[in-house]
Amino acid sequence: MLVTFVILSLLLLGAAERFPAPSGPYQVGITQHIFNHTTLNDPVAPANASSILLATIYYPTLSIPSPNATAPYLDPTTANLWGTALHFPGGSLESLTTWNEWQAPVLSKSEYGTLQQPTVILSPGGGVNAIMYNAISSELASQGYTVLALDHPGEIPYLQLPYGKGGIYGIDITASWNRTLQEAVYSMRVSDALSVIRELYSPYVESIGASFNTTHFFVIGHSIGGAVAAHSAAVEPSVLGGVNLDGLFFDIPDVKKPFLMMAGSEHTPEVDATWAPFSHNQSGWWEWVNVTGTDHLDYSDIGDWVDLLGLRNQTITPQLGPIWSPRMNHVINSFVLRLFNFALGRDIVDLPNPAFPEVVYINGSSHAA
Repeated sequence: MLVTFVILSLLLLGAAERFPAPSGPYQVGITQHIFNHTTLNDPVAPANASSILLATIYYPTLSIPSPNATAPYLDPTTANLWGTALHFPGGSLESLTTWNEWQAPVLSKSEYGTLQQPTVILSPGGGVNAIMYNAISSELASQGYTVLALDHPGEIPYLQLPYGKGGIYGIDITASWNRTLQEAVYSMRVSDALSVIRELYSPYVESIGASFNTTHFFVIGHSIGGAVAAHSAAVEPSVLGGVNLDGLFFDIPDVKKPFLMMAGSEHTPEVDATWAPFSHNQSGWWEWVNVTGTDHLDYSDIGDWVDLLGLRNQTITPQLGPIWSPRMNHVINSFVLRLFNFALGRDIVDLPNPAFPEVVYINGSSHAA
């Protein structure tokens, strides 16, 4: 009996913790592609210039995932760097898994139906790996969207390249980002996003024979990436709308398209001086909501790390609020899809909404103050 108990305990300790399954009608495939893209005057590249851009691509599939076919969530080096910096137990981040199936068959045009959902460009927070937005990326893919989550080499602590091409170390997790670096990375990110939309994505899709939408896009981003979403939507006609998740603005373009601003307590009018001017400059539909109980990193997967592993208040993970990560995922997924539906001409539910009591309506084009 003792031997059985010991074996069972070891199995439980080594068991993987899986992200909740996405809720859409499709399963989720995942792949990666290295775009050949030169960025001159790159503020984070070792030689001040980079030649690649990595896209982690989430897409709808009909293939049913199995334990042996799903993709790892974090590569070992990334998991170790973040786990060590944030004082997670050794090996815990490596145990996280997803429902995403590596290079699952893509949908055919007939399986997509007559309307393909726009492609979504995801721009992560500064210094945060794009893979760390699995909750929103996989949910959107399960709803029929293709998501390109973009990583720029040198900006994040470690970028694992696919297909045996090694990895690239970058800015340390604990490094302080001054305003000069933030603005330089913002400009670089805008250039990356627009290059993917205008030059790189369509030839790639044609080369693999996929039925992904190459003519219409949404852009969503967290932190610095949220400002990238606004600028990209403002200047690129093929972008139908965008979402800023808890990020300050570096300029205040008139997006002229549906745009959602979702934030925690640090983006009230009294604290962040950029959101009110941005709002007042909009001529299209816009909405600003704050989510009670959230902090900056609740808009990434890092809250999921804590709650999936049962480590709430047991790590030094900063900038997490008291909101429970499954609930936060539901709020973000629901409001991003709500914005997409509105931009595509579908009805949306007005706020306040009793189904989302933690979401506080601050202002918007419907009731601008």
